[in-house]
Amino acid sequence: MFDPTIFDNWKVVFEGALYDLDREGAVEVIGREDLVDLASMSRSFRIGARRTGGGCRAEIRLTSGLADFAAERYELRLTELGAPGIRLELRFTLPGERICEARALHDALVPLWGAEAEVCHRVRIELDPAAPPDAAASSGGSAYEIDILFHEKRDEERIGDVDEWLERLLASLDALEDGGA
Repeated sequence: MFDPTIFDNWKVVFEGALYDLDREGAVEVIGREDLVDLASMSRSFRIGARRTGGGCRAEIRLTSGLADFAAERYELRLTELGAPGIRLELRFTLPGERICEARALHDALVPLWGAEAEVCHRVRIELDPAAPPDAAASSGGSAYEIDILFHEKRDEERIGDVDEWLERLLASLDALEDGGA
């Protein structure tokens, strides 16, 4: 048996809290991945959810690498990496035609996340090689993604923030479903 890592503890708390919200009917859990990358000796956990019947998907991503694991195990503080911890990201995926609402959606998300994270927007376009060259430009994109990238790694001292963080996640989903209103 081994002691759970920072990554393990965050994963269990997030997963349990999100499944509790699913059981209560606040969200639907719509996907889950728990991966170990043996090439880079890193771990990642992704769990997706959406408001019941909603069109916007949220995906919580936790990642941790070998340096964080080794620093935690041997109680090291690596100067260039700081204290060991996990990286936390959040991605919202909306239909591509919603890009016309980017300003309103950004303005709705920044007050919820802006102090501790950067709000980044991206359009993912699926291309059909047989289609005319200008078809991709006029398609409007097949998916519009908004990433919330947190500035700092998290350790177990901040694990109590999960409930408040999930409340902001739900508020974000509501704002995105309402068009940023």
